[in-house]
Amino acid sequence: MPRAETDESSGQVQTYGPDVDLALVKIEESVEQDFWAAVADAPPVELAEALPALQETVRALGFPTGGRTLCITEGVVSRVDSIELTPPADTTLVIQIDAAINPGNSGGPVFDSRGYITGVAFCKDVRNCTDNIGYVIPAAVVRTFLDRCGKERDGYTLSPSVPYRWHKLENQSLRAAHKVPHEISGVLLTSVAPFLEGSLKVSDVLMKIDGRTISDDGQIELRGHELIQHRYLLRNKGIGDKTTFVVFREGQKVECPPVELKDLPPICPRWPDVDYLPEYVILGALALVPLAQGHHWYKECPVELKSTIDRWNKRWPGDRDGREQLVLLVTVFAHELTFGYNRGWRVVESYNGTRITSLRHVRDLWRETHLGREALVVPALGRMELEGCSHKLQHPAKKVDKLS
Repeated sequence: MPRAETDESSGQVQTYGPDVDLALVKIEESVEQDFWAAVADAPPVELAEALPALQETVRALGFPTGGRTLCITEGVVSRVDSIELTPPADTTLVIQIDAAINPGNSGGPVFDSRGYITGVAFCKDVRNCTDNIGYVIPAAVVRTFLDRCGKERDGYTLSPSVPYRWHKLENQSLRAAHKVPHEISGVLLTSVAPFLEGSLKVSDVLMKIDGRTISDDGQIELRGHELIQHRYLLRNKGIGDKTTFVVFREGQKVECPPVELKDLPPICPRWPDVDYLPEYVILGALALVPLAQGHHWYKECPVELKSTIDRWNKRWPGDRDGREQLVLLVTVFAHELTFGYNRGWRVVESYNGTRITSLRHVRDLWRETHLGREALVVPALGRMELEGCSHKLQHPAKKVDKLS
């Protein structure tokens, strides 16, 4: 659009990929014709096929704070690396540039020296100890995101999970303890997802992924002498993509049979409307929800609750003592039976002595207790045991007529 153009067009988020912080926006039908008519003569732009070279000139376009017209800032590529996103997201590949990126640039295109879109402006490092550090989501990640938004799929498909946990092998004592020769490089596997137990094992030294050698600090060569954490190889794949691992096990190099990657959702789900739908149950004076990392108060919740989330999220699917969810007591409403109990944010362990497995399980237990009888002449009580709490909360049941 013309640089002086200040008209705004309405759009709607069609798909959101929280694992890569990208969204697909569709222009509203009411303004669609006018929007495309305004850009009809503009030449189309294309995503770059390769990562930009170090020190290559890039230009970031957007409408940052300070004006209403299009702003163009220029800089160079400082490095290509992977960074940790804000939890519950994992890591993602980024391009670091020194061109100014400010509020209003996010989501805007960043062009390389050949006129291709090398990526999408993402964020900047705002710490006082840093200067001119801006991040761009590369075109390769954008392509993968668009592929996960395929029309044939039902909604957005998240990135595959890294199906193991690992430790660096730089420590010589650790290498000696696991009898790893000096010519072997890789990382030590400390935990493996159950679906991989036929291929990878705890105490294996992971040497290669799809033929790419892993160093003792977990990095691989991205191109030339540039290094990046090896998790990038897995995170930028699709669900179901086959991956080959080579490990050092019991004194021998072993090439494992190809495995298909999966999304391994933690027991505390991450993003509402992406990998879980909000739900709740109110029993008497008690409000219950599944414990999720996507709750808006997660950053402010008690330390012991965060510890519970971290502890349980380290358990792989299939290794959670039969639990499908952790149920959280959010609020205790005022009632004569709850007088003196005003502390919410507690994980519910059991209901009337039965260990619970999900919010649905709590509801079913309540129905069995209070609706399974022919009649309830007097209000019955349900007892809930909370994590780290020696007391048991009771809630009243409604009086019901005889069931037909």
